Amino acid sequence: MTVPTTPRDLAPVERLVLAALLGGLAALLLYQGWLWRWDRLLYDAQLQLLAEPASEEIVIIGIDEQSLAEFGRWPWQRDIHADLLDRLAQEKPRVIALDIIFAEPDPANSRGDRRLAAAIGRNGNVVLPVLMEQRRQGGIPAETLPYPLFAEQAVAMGHVHVELDPDGIARRIYLYEGLGGSYWPHLTMVMLQVAGIVVSIYPETVDESAMRPGVWYRDRELLIPYTGPPGNFQQLSYEQVVRGDFIPGTFTDKLVLVGVTAAGLGDALPTPVSGYSHSMPGVEINANMLQALLGGGRILVTDRRVVLLMTLLLAMLPVFVYPYLGPRNGLLFAAILLIGTLGLSAALLFFTRHWFPPVPALAAITLGYPLWSWRRLERAVRFLDQELDDLQRQRAELAIHQEADVHTALSFLARILPLRGWSQTDANGKVMLENGVVRPVDRKPGAVAQWNTDSRSWSTPVEESGSALVLFWEEGGEPGDSERTLLQGFARHLRGVIDSTRRPADLLQSRIEQVNAATRQLRELRRFVEDALSFMPDGVIVADAFGKILIANRRAAWYLAGDDNAQLSDGELLAYLQDVELQEGAGWDGLLRRVLVDGERVQGNARHTGGRDLLIQISPLSVHGENTDALVMNFSDISNLRSSERKRSELLNFLSHDLRSPLVSMLALLELARSKKPSSGLGKLLERMQGNTERTLLLAEQFLHLARAENSEEYTFSEVDLVAVIWNAHEQVWAQARARDITLIEQLDTEDAWINGEGGLLERALINLLTNAIKYSPPHTTITVRLSREGDYYRCCVADEGYGIQAESLPVLFDRFKRISNPQHADTTGAGLGLAFVDAVVTRHGGSISVDSTPGKGSVFCFSLRAIVGRTDSP
Repeated sequence: MTVPTTPRDLAPVERLVLAALLGGLAALLLYQGWLWRWDRLLYDAQLQLLAEPASEEIVIIGIDEQSLAEFGRWPWQRDIHADLLDRLAQEKPRVIALDIIFAEPDPANSRGDRRLAAAIGRNGNVVLPVLMEQRRQGGIPAETLPYPLFAEQAVAMGHVHVELDPDGIARRIYLYEGLGGSYWPHLTMVMLQVAGIVVSIYPETVDESAMRPGVWYRDRELLIPYTGPPGNFQQLSYEQVVRGDFIPGTFTDKLVLVGVTAAGLGDALPTPVSGYSHSMPGVEINANMLQALLGGGRILVTDRRVVLLMTLLLAMLPVFVYPYLGPRNGLLFAAILLIGTLGLSAALLFFTRHWFPPVPALAAITLGYPLWSWRRLERAVRFLDQELDDLQRQRAELAIHQEADVHTALSFLARILPLRGWSQTDANGKVMLENGVVRPVDRKPGAVAQWNTDSRSWSTPVEESGSALVLFWEEGGEPGDSERTLLQGFARHLRGVIDSTRRPADLLQSRIEQVNAATRQLRELRRFVEDALSFMPDGVIVADAFGKILIANRRAAWYLAGDDNAQLSDGELLAYLQDVELQEGAGWDGLLRRVLVDGERVQGNARHTGGRDLLIQISPLSVHGENTDALVMNFSDISNLRSSERKRSELLNFLSHDLRSPLVSMLALLELARSKKPSSGLGKLLERMQGNTERTLLLAEQFLHLARAENSEEYTFSEVDLVAVIWNAHEQVWAQARARDITLIEQLDTEDAWINGEGGLLERALINLLTNAIKYSPPHTTITVRLSREGDYYRCCVADEGYGIQAESLPVLFDRFKRISNPQHADTTGAGLGLAFVDAVVTRHGGSISVDSTPGKGSVFCFSLRAIVGRTDSP
């Protein structure tokens, strides 16, 4: 089965490819200028917000319609211009810019030329324009300089070229332009220099030797920050100034520009602020540029490398942010980024006077979201396809075994329902398969399960092709309500397989139906699991590794809360376990640690304060890997079992007591009879009766000890010294060993050996081993008791020199009521009970027991018990 990748994010490689695609698109749009018109529109809109009052230091003298009416057609005689300069000389302006091209002499009035040149020289602050033009489309560019007579008298010259964008709107100038080796500053730069105002904008260092004649060089591009629409600056008519019709001081210390403002003279250009009705005269365009240089409000074109970097960052940023956002937040982020990009462009324009064209970045951002959404949607659909196809394959695998499953189901149903046979028919009712007693079916099977009274049959569709499964009932019988319910469930199972193979033609509808089917199946599975847990006979709790109950069935609620309707889910596990007390001295902390930390499966007996005895089994649950993420607790009510065990113990104690009492009485009577000196025959008989009685009494005592050893409730563990146990057992059997002339030897490697145990039972177990060794050893032999430390355990061995144990008796040596094969003793039942008792005691103490025996050479019984950690032996 293939494991699909996560549908939320694109793969890193695909993400990088998409980022590179958007970045490349933005860079291409930026350098090719395909969206320049939108950039210009945004610039024009933002420029409207930059409008500011015109400077009072700038005054325009306009050659308007009124002046043309006064002085006649253009061009005028040069004497008129000389009169204007003489009039301005009286006002003492800081600089005068004659934005008029005097490229040739006046052939009709040379005296006027000389007078104008003299006026230019007398003022000493007049600057003249240099015209950069291209006389025809695709022709060689040319510089038109003032007539040398005027140029020699001018204090400086500057170019007045305005760059037009492809839409014919004047938005920018170059501060430095020229052909070949000449490099003219702009007229406004020259005006400021003449006025003594420093503007620190210099051209880039140019190797004049590398300049080629006829090549138009330009540098320091600036955008014109228009202060407002045409007519925004202080302006006086040319003829008004010549006549002296102005307030004295109007031009004092002012920056004066003289130029054409009348419509139709060809010096007006469309600007972003001039609107559709008016163009702005060139002299006013220069006035706007002059104010920008004067007040530091010039707008710089951001370096193309910086623009490229910012555009790439803005275009590629969403690709690395979208993975952390959902569809709605992604769309919101795209909108915020679009607005933010516009805001960034405006902020750079307002605060730093740099123009950043945002449209290529906006285009990439706008295109990026649908592209990302498409790829994410494609990935999500692919993920759903993989998941649904995997689910379909699993269900198809089930469908492969459908025939075998149907056969198995029918075989099972035939055992609980009165079925005589079954058949599978095609869409026309023709029998394809049959089994058992089959009767003809008159009509075709329907689309749903139905009962046919005529043929005493029940049919249901099993394949999309129309085939059906027909079940034949016993003669005279008909399914009842409960039987019909069971058959309807069987039909739903078959229809589920059919429905899973149907797909509509529409892809989207197909995916929707498959998701609905998977969701329905998940709900049914969840309901099935919940119902299965609810009706389990045992209590089940699933808790996480932090003690929170995740799932609990009704039986667990009954065991722990006394109410099967109690809601244990989301509760604290330890809060419900407070009323449950573990037996055998165990605690919940240690038990839960063994499960969650050590990963062990544990079980233990417990008793609820309500009086219920519980068997508790806890298993670790790993959901996400090898680590334990949760635990499963199973509670089984063993109250009846515990009650039966207690009754059995009481019965055994009762039987043992009733068995011992008459035997003890018989021994007393026998002693009384022996004291009256009976005849020799009677004495032998009495001895035999005494022996049998003593053996019976011994069996009863061993049976009682064994019952007590096997009942864990009788145990009360405490610290016990094995050395003391050995010496106590030695004292108990010393007389018996001496009577048979058997020597007891102790070989103890330590003076004390501390363990956790029940001292009385351990002593009885050791007495049983020693008694058996004495009983089944010949006189004049030795029995050795050895005690040693082996790691964390003490090992105690009892070795004799007796008759040994036959090989066939070793497998059943510790079984109760088993006779041990011994040629020297016919009755060895007592030995079997004694060894079973020893095995039960050692097992209850968590130890192990072993035996090594050779017939004719004796036996060695050894058992090992865990030492108490932290207690040291005394050598």
